Amino acid sequence: MAGCAAIVRGAFEDVRAGACLGLVAEDAGRVVGFVVYTPAGTFVHSGYVRSVAVAPDAQHQGIGGRLMDAAEAAILERGPNVFLLVSNWNTGAQRFYERRGYRRIGEVPDYVRRGITEVLYRKTLGPIQRDA
Repeated sequence: MAGCAAIVRGAFEDVRAGACLGLVAEDAGRVVGFVVYTPAGTFVHSGYVRSVAVAPDAQHQGIGGRLMDAAEAAILERGPNVFLLVSNWNTGAQRFYERRGYRRIGEVPDYVRRGITEVLYRKTLGPIQRDA
C-alpha cells in the first residue's frame, strides 16, 4: 500500500470532507486495509466502491472480503446496485470482484490515465424500479 500513498491520501481527504465514507481494517494498531465508497450517487441511485486495498503481508486472510461486505451492506441498504471500476491490467482485482458476484458491464478507456482502460463492474440485486 505504500506505493499508492498519494491515492490513499486523496481518498481519505474526500472521506474527511464528507464526499464519501471509509472504513479501515487494523491489526495490532496497524492499518492493514481500507475501503472508500459512496452509498448512493452513481447514476443518481446507486452506490460506488471507489477504492479497496489490503497490505501485501495481510492479503489472503479475508480482510478485503470483510471490508467489501461492510461497504456493500451499506450501499445495498439504500439501493439494489453497486458499481466499481478496475484498471484492465489488474486481473487479480477483477477475479476478486467476479468471485463476489460482480459482472463486467463495460469499459472506459482513458478515464483515469491515458492509455489505460478501466473496466466497469456491477453487482445487482435487481433494477432500481420495482415491477408494477
